[in-house]
Amino acid sequence: MTNKDITIATLAHKQTRLEKIFQMSKFAWDSLDDDIKKLYQVKYDNVRELSFSATGSKLYVALDLRGDTIHHLHISELNFMKDLQDKFAESLEAVPKNGTITIESTANGLNAGYDVWRDAVDGKNEFTPHFYNWTWDEGYVETPPESNTWKDDYKTLAKQCNLISNLQQDYQISDEQFYWYYLKAVRLKEKTKQEYPTIPEEAFLSSSISVFDLYKVSQLKAVSPVSSIKGVDIFEEPIKDHKYIIGCDTAEGTGGDSTSIEIWDLTDAENIVEVGSFADSMIRPDQTADILVDLGRIYNGAFLIPERNGSGLSTVLKIQDKGYRNLFVNRTVDKKTLKSKNEYGWRTKGGNRDLMIDDFIELFEEDKLIINSQRLIQEMKTFVRKENGRREHDEGYHDDCLFASFLAIQGNKYHRTARVFSSKAKVF
Repeated sequence: MTNKDITIATLAHKQTRLEKIFQMSKFAWDSLDDDIKKLYQVKYDNVRELSFSATGSKLYVALDLRGDTIHHLHISELNFMKDLQDKFAESLEAVPKNGTITIESTANGLNAGYDVWRDAVDGKNEFTPHFYNWTWDEGYVETPPESNTWKDDYKTLAKQCNLISNLQQDYQISDEQFYWYYLKAVRLKEKTKQEYPTIPEEAFLSSSISVFDLYKVSQLKAVSPVSSIKGVDIFEEPIKDHKYIIGCDTAEGTGGDSTSIEIWDLTDAENIVEVGSFADSMIRPDQTADILVDLGRIYNGAFLIPERNGSGLSTVLKIQDKGYRNLFVNRTVDKKTLKSKNEYGWRTKGGNRDLMIDDFIELFEEDKLIINSQRLIQEMKTFVRKENGRREHDEGYHDDCLFASFLAIQGNKYHRTARVFSSKAKVF
């Protein structure tokens, strides 16, 4: 209002919000003294705009911002916008270098808006992330009863509804705040995360039921690799006499799902460490075998447990051709001939899939896993239970590194002493 030739715009996500957003600014203007209003010669028009003739400045609300230079841009409810990339192209590029851009939105699942938020958190775009949770509202309090039995009830409820179990301790909230939240949880159940999220992941994942404890996952911090060889992020170099297991979730190599490799140090059962991670959607099954064998030799003749489903069979056969012996084998008996046979590589099926997941979750909840890669942490955040009960990645995301890790943890059950390859071999 007081600056010359300044344009301020709000980009709304739908037609019905235009008038409501505009009324906020109009209310502020209407509340000023008449003597002040006369100085700026405001005029309204039919595009929900306040235009100040005295300074040449204006503010408006619209669904489309093409063809204008906007000095201060506000994007409202980003997560509910359709064709987000097109909206970004038309609006963000309208703001000059010395302008400002503010985005606000409630969460709406793991969509393109979530990607913008995630990139901001990771420092991959120009935005600074801010998350405002329910504990910031001073009015969200309720006097608790003298008995603390409700706290025990909450623990049961939290487990059933996948809420943060140690909420009071983790966030240092008062009994009054905790009891208020407890009452909401009793009534809203799983929807508590959607209406009153405590951490960003709860808000974004409110439409799904996360498999992992989101608070615990949110506390994980990725570390930078100490080296990278052929796309494999190495977090810890091999240590003499340590036991390593490498799980591999295979894919076709056609740009869809990724082939993922996870290296775990299982020497200390109380501190199982992720020491290497790899994901590539274009790598061929035979190339995967080459990398697995090379990694196995570097990591003290590590036990390899690749999946043999689909394209994985080609990877398994190539590993055998290369003479690598420390490979998972399942001994079965032919029902017709009663002869035993060896099936190399892990075959994931209905009977063992849930077991793989449960074993990994148990170790994670017992704080026995040291997770280092950003990829694995991200997949844990987007690993959900669908309406049909199946546990897998949420729409638009992946779980390849997770399943490679599930395999590695299973490998520890079947690992036996085998021929150890020299870790000094220069294989890359």
